[in-house]
Amino acid sequence: MTRLPLVKLLLGVAAILPYAKSANSKPTPVVLWHGMGDSCCNPDSMGQVKQTLVEELPGVYVHSIMIGKSEDEDRKASYFDQINRQVQQVCEQLKSDSNLKDGFNAIGFSQGGQFLRAYVERCNDPPMHNLITFGSQHAGVSEWPGCRDRNDFSCSLARSLLLRGAYLSWVQSRVVQAQYYKDAKNYETYLVKNIFLPDINNEREYKNSTYATNLKSLKKFVMLMFEDDDMVVPKQSAWFGYWNEEGIVVPLREQPLYKEDWLGLKEMDKANKLVFDTIPGRHMQIELAYLRDEIIPKYLGGERRLVFQVDPAWK
Repeated sequence: MTRLPLVKLLLGVAAILPYAKSANSKPTPVVLWHGMGDSCCNPDSMGQVKQTLVEELPGVYVHSIMIGKSEDEDRKASYFDQINRQVQQVCEQLKSDSNLKDGFNAIGFSQGGQFLRAYVERCNDPPMHNLITFGSQHAGVSEWPGCRDRNDFSCSLARSLLLRGAYLSWVQSRVVQAQYYKDAKNYETYLVKNIFLPDINNEREYKNSTYATNLKSLKKFVMLMFEDDDMVVPKQSAWFGYWNEEGIVVPLREQPLYKEDWLGLKEMDKANKLVFDTIPGRHMQIELAYLRDEIIPKYLGGERRLVFQVDPAWK
């Protein structure tokens, strides 16, 4: 939900030896969707993520989603736009990319995570194999995201509009973050007024069976929650956890969403397709070493013979 800051480079001295692969084999492509205030190709965030993927998965094709015709338009669209329109654009964007025709893995950063999930549910052509989300707001947020950069006019404007009323139609149709805001004490209003999240979570009376069918086609759905996340409230939204009317966070497995299997998550859980994990640090404080050691080998096809621990003093 916030801009991915400078991804911290941890330079290890240990040699990493990849397994030998067939000369004809190519890694599964990877699609990235950035978070709020970021852009597809920011050299301090998505650019470093892409470079790490290319280094660890030689020959991999990486598609970093861009909304609009420039990085500036893309960044602004992370604040002001209709998510439903963006998801449809991405469906067309990925469909037209011949490099993805046989499927891909995907990583969603903050709000990009639930947007990629919407892609799976609504389109999934070409098919997504594994979905990895970092600090995403799968169950929504109850508070407005802060603006870490006080000079970021777009962020400040979006926040001021949200504070005027997230469910006002002109705010819903313009401010991205309003479209995954959920007031647990006014749940019925949320169901009626929110134009995005209730739909992709199958929370309304009509349940779209295609959403569940498509989501269940994933091999793995990996949900990562930042241990010290103070931007996503509640932070457990990264695992579909959310407040009840008494202000207590209810875990996914105790919700009707899971018990009645509105999205197929219960079936996926029993098939060991769901991964709930934590990552140290605050929101979007991701170290490249974590991608190299925990994400790429496990979920993106990277294989290693040796992985050395980095001296904690370097962190």
